[in-house]
Amino acid sequence: MFLFPFPGLNQDFTLPQGAARAVSPIYFVLPIVLIFSFYYLRRSPPESGKLEPENERIDSSERTKKTPGDESFANLTPSEGVSPDEGNASNKTLPPAAEPGLQILHDSDAPKIDIVAVHGLGANPDYAWVWLPKNNPPNRRGYPDKPFNWLRELLPAKISKPCRVLAFNYDSRWFWDAPQQKLSSISDTLLDSLRNDREQNKAIDRPLIFIGHSFGGNVIEQAIVSASRHCSPHLSISASTIGVVFLGTPHRGSPAAAWGAIIASLMPSGLAPEDRLLKALEKHSDSLADRLRDFSGWLFSESVPVVCAFEQLVTDYSSRLPLLGTFVPSRTLVVDEDSACIDGHHKISLHTDHLKINKYYGADDPSFKLIYPEIQRMVEGTDEGLNRRRNPKPIPTDETSTSGGLQRCLQRMRVKNPEDVLSKIEAQKGQRVENTCEWILKREEFSAWAVGTNSHLLRLIGSPGIGKTMMATFLVRFLKCKIEKNPSETFIHFFCDDKDQERKTPTAILRSLVWQLLLQRNELFEHVQPDLEKYEESRTFDSLFNDVYALRRILKNMLLDERSDKVFVLIDALDECEASTRKDLLPRIQIISQLSPAGDSGKIKILLTCRPHINDIEDELQDVGTQLQMGSAEINHDLAKYIDDRVDELANRKHYPLSLKQKVIETLKRESGNTFLWVSLMIAELKTTLMHKVEEKLNRLPHGLDNTYSTILDRIPDQNRENAQFILRFMVAALRPLKKTELQAAYATWKTNSILSGEDMQLYSDILSVCSSILHTGSEDNATLNFCHQSVKDFLLDEHTANTWYHTSVDEANILIFKVCWMYLSADKFSQSRLNFCHWSLRIDFDQTNKLIDQRGRFSLHLFVEYSYYAWKQHAIRSHKALLRDWHNLAIDVTKAPALRDALLYWTAQQGYEDMINFLLDQGANVDVKNVLGATPLLNAAEKGHNTIAKLLLDHGASMEIEDTDKATPLLKAAQNGHEIIAKLLLDRGANIKATDKFDDGPLLTAVEHGRETVVKLLLDRGANIEARNTSEVTPLLNAARGGHESIVKLLLDRGANIEVKNKIGDTPLSIAAVRGHMGVVKLLEQYSRR
Repeated sequence: MFLFPFPGLNQDFTLPQGAARAVSPIYFVLPIVLIFSFYYLRRSPPESGKLEPENERIDSSERTKKTPGDESFANLTPSEGVSPDEGNASNKTLPPAAEPGLQILHDSDAPKIDIVAVHGLGANPDYAWVWLPKNNPPNRRGYPDKPFNWLRELLPAKISKPCRVLAFNYDSRWFWDAPQQKLSSISDTLLDSLRNDREQNKAIDRPLIFIGHSFGGNVIEQAIVSASRHCSPHLSISASTIGVVFLGTPHRGSPAAAWGAIIASLMPSGLAPEDRLLKALEKHSDSLADRLRDFSGWLFSESVPVVCAFEQLVTDYSSRLPLLGTFVPSRTLVVDEDSACIDGHHKISLHTDHLKINKYYGADDPSFKLIYPEIQRMVEGTDEGLNRRRNPKPIPTDETSTSGGLQRCLQRMRVKNPEDVLSKIEAQKGQRVENTCEWILKREEFSAWAVGTNSHLLRLIGSPGIGKTMMATFLVRFLKCKIEKNPSETFIHFFCDDKDQERKTPTAILRSLVWQLLLQRNELFEHVQPDLEKYEESRTFDSLFNDVYALRRILKNMLLDERSDKVFVLIDALDECEASTRKDLLPRIQIISQLSPAGDSGKIKILLTCRPHINDIEDELQDVGTQLQMGSAEINHDLAKYIDDRVDELANRKHYPLSLKQKVIETLKRESGNTFLWVSLMIAELKTTLMHKVEEKLNRLPHGLDNTYSTILDRIPDQNRENAQFILRFMVAALRPLKKTELQAAYATWKTNSILSGEDMQLYSDILSVCSSILHTGSEDNATLNFCHQSVKDFLLDEHTANTWYHTSVDEANILIFKVCWMYLSADKFSQSRLNFCHWSLRIDFDQTNKLIDQRGRFSLHLFVEYSYYAWKQHAIRSHKALLRDWHNLAIDVTKAPALRDALLYWTAQQGYEDMINFLLDQGANVDVKNVLGATPLLNAAEKGHNTIAKLLLDHGASMEIEDTDKATPLLKAAQNGHEIIAKLLLDRGANIKATDKFDDGPLLTAVEHGRETVVKLLLDRGANIEARNTSEVTPLLNAARGGHESIVKLLLDRGANIEVKNKIGDTPLSIAAVRGHMGVVKLLEQYSRR
């Protein structure tokens, strides 16, 4: 085995034993060849095939001594030589010598923009941007006969705004007598030079465009990254940059750099080789990767246009150092496409090699014709681009920014303001510790998702308590800031919460996303308006935004609309979306993430956070997008800063001595288990621990979240456990986060079986203290209660805790809340007052809440009214089987609250719960109880298709002819929804087949309109009038033609329907079908007309 100890390699390079013996002479031969080659280059006269040193062609007394060369570190020569043809040119044709620092190539009296160019390694700054006559093809016109600097002589004349063009010159030697320097020192010099120049010219905010060739592009990257850092003295430079052009820049390194480093390492120390720059440009260089991530993050945040040009042709430098070509590759693609391009940004392929990618002979140069339009676009976008970055446009957060129909729509959607939700989460979680969470911006997975065209879905996976929601809040703030600087893009988000009914269903998620899209893109209202008008006509507007399928369709159409441009979507805690209904959302996420209008494959970006090992989520999304795990390696730095910050706050409050503070920090870091939540719980514990007991507490810290919860709950004294159990069960099953005062009022009713207010309520103001360690609440009376984390609820419901006093089930928790709500609403105090809540019990779903709230104002001390009124039936429905089974243990006499009993019958009939209906009917419930719109249990059963429930209600005497406010009967509802069995049941029981609604639509007309063919046939068989007309003189055949129901049209014609019938305005079935494009119906009608 033979090892190359070359400092230019990232790691030892191992060769087979035989190869090692063959290579070992290189150690002796190559240095000699190198010395001879460079001596030869510097001393040989300009003969054919040999290089003339530029020092002999340009007066060396006028400039710093330079090695012969052109640009690009990739030559594997210390610099690129000049051909004999150039050597024979007159010195008068040579450009003036370049001075170090900024060189003004073109100036203007009133420049509107600065263009700054930076050359590569091993380059002669005099010639870095110059086309030399030696490169002219033979016998071709249109080429310059003297050196042509396109930056000075071509670009200023072409672009549309007056400009200054500057070249940044630095000593780019890396081989012979090279300076000792790092890339960052070069970029710092660039920043200092620019800052001084711009301050001197009083133009610190003048727009900037950078052009970088090869290593010069890396210098520009580093300069912008450094300038953009907080408190940088050069912040104005990054803030003024409105575009960057990269010409063959090795963003991901170049194999040529490794050969250069090898050569430099073999030279005698007296020749002072400098290989640090080359090593930093090798493939897989960590510094390159870090710099690219930082720069990509800046590009994403600021939405700055970038163009990356890459070479198509290999570079041949064998004629420049012929002897050296024996040992290293002489023809190579110096910077390939993958390295030259930045993911998600515009790239251009140029038919040239690495040495000419930055030199153009004139306006007709094919490469210039591709590069110039990109520079011109940057120039044209200067004012708009800088204005949006310097004057961000806040994202609208409420309906007041809209008007008319859109405003009414947004208001009636009743969406919880996402900004309020975010602020509440941040208040509960605490402020993010500075410089935490930012690691994600540097991850390749995030960069690929953010700007790539192939990555549409990013899933951020992490265990409970590891900081997913805190990361989500950071990303929301970050993305909002980005979108405010780029208003053509859109950002919408949603935070799921299993403890809040308004944040746990697919309907709630989709409704909020549609609401935010409408708020930011008012023009997309046209995708909602037709549905809105249709639902408003039928007085069922609310059902539109409770229909998950309608919402899915609307959201899809809005996202596909070209006017929505790029849309970023963030959904936090997807695992907390209700598992039973999540199936309605997951396939849509997969489909939406892959949606794209033609030619725009990166338009929709979705980021999800969730826990690992959630089966349905994994099954649906495992093959979609990219997954990023939040593990110890990712969060260690953040967790350490979090512990330092929180312990510092604790130590200051408790006046810890420095030694104790340090011990707390060390212990928490050692025992944290990579969990922010565990640390926050332990900090909460230490807040209530006496100082002299702290070390003892530190020695007995529980490990893991489950052990921590067990320890906290087992410490609750026996005499307080019943009270704690009440609180825990309420927290587990509440439909939304309860206010402190609500829970206290509920507890008082549970304990006393009465409604307390005023001073009597003060007796229970401290009830929450028994569980304070795992609850989160503010100090205000109206502050809401939450578990410190969702994992507390999971822990309480986990079967592993089944034998503990604190274990509960969903049924037990719902039954407890139902009982307390029933006790509260049926209390004598209410039934004897002007506010009898029992009589309002059927109105909640029909926009009566405001009336309730107005009434409740007279009873402001009755703090559990609003929740119990809204939620009691939901808790009954969620636990109906267990509730019925345990009813005798609840000590509830339903006959004493007949309105609540009848309301419960109504709601359970709608759900189809047969056993509960039987029980309530046995308890004397009114079988024909109506809601505010006149709907009865039978009408609901007929509409929903609950066959056995309809029969049960009919057997108990339910009226078949009772009508709602639209005069609809159960038979009409069954016909409308295609429930043939119920329609037959009603007809068998004598239902009136001629009954019509307020529009004179009977069962047959309604069934035809909705395409219910089997019900149409049943009604015809039972004698329904085939020529029945409504108020618009529409018959069943006209309705069928209008809807394009071909099979129903045929059925009606076969039964003798009049084919020539006309409606009120003279339309016939044939004309209606033709206008609506139902060609199958048209053909069928024409066939029957000919009979």
